[in-house]
Amino acid sequence: MRFQIWLLSVLLVLPGAASVSELADAVHYKGLCEASAATYIDDNHFVVASDETNILRLYTRNDQSEGVPVDFQGTSGFDKSDVEAAARDGDVVYWISSHSLNSSGEDKDKRKIFFATKVVAAGNAVSLKWEGEFLRLRDAILGVIGDRKSELNIEGLATAPDGALLIGLRDTIDDKAVVIPFANPAEVISHPERSAVLGEPFRLDLGGLGIRSVEWVDDHYLIVAGPVSDEGPFALYRWLGGKSSPEELKAPAFGSLRPEALMQIPGSGMVQILSDDGSQTCDDEKTPLSQRAFRSTEIKLGN
Repeated sequence: MRFQIWLLSVLLVLPGAASVSELADAVHYKGLCEASAATYIDDNHFVVASDETNILRLYTRNDQSEGVPVDFQGTSGFDKSDVEAAARDGDVVYWISSHSLNSSGEDKDKRKIFFATKVVAAGNAVSLKWEGEFLRLRDAILGVIGDRKSELNIEGLATAPDGALLIGLRDTIDDKAVVIPFANPAEVISHPERSAVLGEPFRLDLGGLGIRSVEWVDDHYLIVAGPVSDEGPFALYRWLGGKSSPEELKAPAFGSLRPEALMQIPGSGMVQILSDDGSQTCDDEKTPLSQRAFRSTEIKLGN
């Protein structure tokens, strides 16, 4: 089976977002189909999670190989934890699963974990090691959004300038996207007996879309907004945080791309968006490793 997967690169000028031009390019990354979360761990290497396996994959930018596997199934004791978002703070990378019920409406412990890894460099190699324990945040989150277990579905995680995290929900509440401040992630990873401190959620008007990814870039957040269901449009928004109103950016249509992870490429003035390309012909549980692939879109941020 051959995969022909094309990369659309776009030039996006900020602020104002008035000038957009397309760049013809074609690149894909092998080793997994269902890219759901990602972050750079140095200038040239990034780690990607799939929501269908507990094996992260370490990639070199523009290297189309299968990447290096980083298995956390043995460490967590779980398989397929539905990891949906990542955020880096210094040499620590936080990861969070959806915390949602499964497709049968069942409540599974493995789908509601929060954990951390530490970036470790040795010579010319870079990798990750596990930090602290695997924690669960569902009860704390329901404590601030109300008894909405069936609507809880995390897909975004961002590091705030003060070291807090922001948790973004795919599902909307009253047609507004939901962002939950998480004040003490480092503390609860180091001291799991302590409680997570979550603040009052922000409600964002993203045109009825929820959050698929969010990242702090320079002096604002970039948000990939997408449908609550599996079908519908995607859009990019800029948000200054707090109670400010997000601004939709004039970016080209994503077409067949299904953006699930956004990350800043260090030192480049660019961000990278990964597409969840899971389908009937590409499945991270069943498709042979060599035949799995996901698409990647790079966006250049202008001055």
